[in-house]
Amino acid sequence: MPRPARLARLAPALLVLLLALLSGGLGAPASAHEERPAEFPDGTGHRPTFLGYDNPRSRVVCKPGSADAIAAMPDGAVKQRNERLLGQCRFSSIQTAIDSIRQRRTSVYVLPGTYHEQQYAGDERSYYCSHLETSSTAPLLSSEYIGSLSSPDTGAKEGTNGESNPIALSYADQRACPHNLNLIAIFGDKTPKNDSIACDSRFCGTQVIGTGRKVTDVTVDNRFSKLNGIRADRAGGLYLKDITFEQAEFNSIYVLETDGFVLDHVLARGNDEYGILAFASDHGLIENSEAYYNGDSGFYPGSGSDLNADNPDFKATRYAIEIRGNSSHDNTLGYSGTAGNSIWAHDNEFFHNATGIATDSLFPGHPGLPQDHARWNHNDIHSNNMNWYTRFVDTGICDKPMPQRGYIDGTVCPVVPVPVGTGVLIAGGNFDSTDHNWIYDNWRNGTMQFWVPAALRDDYDPSHQYDTSNHNHTFANHMGIAPDGSEQPNGLDHWWDDQGTGNCWEDNQYAGGTGTNNFTVPPPSCADGGSVFVPGAFVKDAGFLSCSQYDRSDPTWQHPPQCEWFDSPSKPGSSSGAVDQDHSELVAAPLLTATGGLLLALGLRKRRTSRVA
Repeated sequence: MPRPARLARLAPALLVLLLALLSGGLGAPASAHEERPAEFPDGTGHRPTFLGYDNPRSRVVCKPGSADAIAAMPDGAVKQRNERLLGQCRFSSIQTAIDSIRQRRTSVYVLPGTYHEQQYAGDERSYYCSHLETSSTAPLLSSEYIGSLSSPDTGAKEGTNGESNPIALSYADQRACPHNLNLIAIFGDKTPKNDSIACDSRFCGTQVIGTGRKVTDVTVDNRFSKLNGIRADRAGGLYLKDITFEQAEFNSIYVLETDGFVLDHVLARGNDEYGILAFASDHGLIENSEAYYNGDSGFYPGSGSDLNADNPDFKATRYAIEIRGNSSHDNTLGYSGTAGNSIWAHDNEFFHNATGIATDSLFPGHPGLPQDHARWNHNDIHSNNMNWYTRFVDTGICDKPMPQRGYIDGTVCPVVPVPVGTGVLIAGGNFDSTDHNWIYDNWRNGTMQFWVPAALRDDYDPSHQYDTSNHNHTFANHMGIAPDGSEQPNGLDHWWDDQGTGNCWEDNQYAGGTGTNNFTVPPPSCADGGSVFVPGAFVKDAGFLSCSQYDRSDPTWQHPPQCEWFDSPSKPGSSSGAVDQDHSELVAAPLLTATGGLLLALGLRKRRTSRVA
């Protein structure tokens, strides 16, 4: 019997072993942050439109240096507009201006300057805000946080006078204590005790607009004082434009449970984790923006409203969030999204990251799992070969206090494990479309797809274990070819673990005319139904299971055994620093490699996580 067939027959037994070991305590890899249990909006909202620079419902914010900055502008409409607004300035703080809003659809115009929001960056809190409890159902131990907070309090009180500093606050507590975690905060739901999460307050439709000539003319510098630079929570109608947000412990821009938002021409840089994070939200648009120097991803549309959960067709009925015209570079990931459902990303550039685009069904607690119906098309996905693991983790730079790591100068401290040198990664997803993109010069893999057992997201139902990765189509892409026509090969055009139903790769154009892949048996065409279910090659997946245990704060697990993701792949065609690309000959490796690698990965140590954002 051919060895691949024997692997397929043994797979059910290996899966039983996998589930048994997982249920014994090994969960998904711990990650940095918790969040309260989130739910999707009801979908009745809509994208807001820009209200212009002469909204009669407005507030104007300026700094002492704003007048000089405006005077230095070249003559023209932008300078005239700023001169007019300067005469209306009554606030020096963005948050204070927001708090003063009395009517919906109010514009907060922010004049050129750097804003530290010092009044809200301090640690002074009321007794109530110092004694909160976590709303997480399974709060992490402080040792399990590998992101920005080195010693978080899980919320347990130490006697009557002990303070607490939990991360996963209820919405009501977030609203009551807005600056426990956030430098700037907009909370739209004034009735947190009812069953609706819809925006129903004077803050609905708030627009925060920078007025400079360049996006960096108006900068909100968190200086790592708070977890988030700006948080818009249940803030339907939010419009954020022409502002730079930088140096946050978690996100520069955080949009949560919001139905209807636009982020237009914003810059998010130098953050420990995410540049822009949208979570459990709908009717969103992120456009003309840039993100770089972020330890997780530049753009993170996680748990997009699960509009297509019951859609059995490849074509989405509607997308929850559109991401267009953006540039994301020099991050761990250009784009990522656990449960990134119903997301459409097009006409963007993802380059100089460790991995360009990734979606997954890995981390537990995210509403909408498993992931489904994302589309990435007409994107430029190239040169994602940056090895931040060897540059900054291995050298100890990421062990320094956060303000000393140099994030704003280009340090990137990876929070999550990704395969360096990869263009597009589907780590457990369904009905995803990768089409009409330029994918080139990614030295490990142009595209990569593998199965993620449901047990890794704490779902041990045997009938769910193969619910990813199915019905994904990769077609009409330019692989290894740049837009100027030059050939810039990927290390391997397509990597697949052979698992799943309905997957297909077709009508792609390849450098040299022929693509490279590691498929054991090429699947049928999309029209013919794509791949026929097989359990997949455990010899391929074992490496992923090991890599998933990465922990940047633990010297032992900064480089998990048998994980090659953090080895720098060699440039295609070169002979130095070669990295095993896991071509099809690996399928013929001894079964001991598969089971041994799997057992090693699963026996590493007991871990758990309740991360949802």
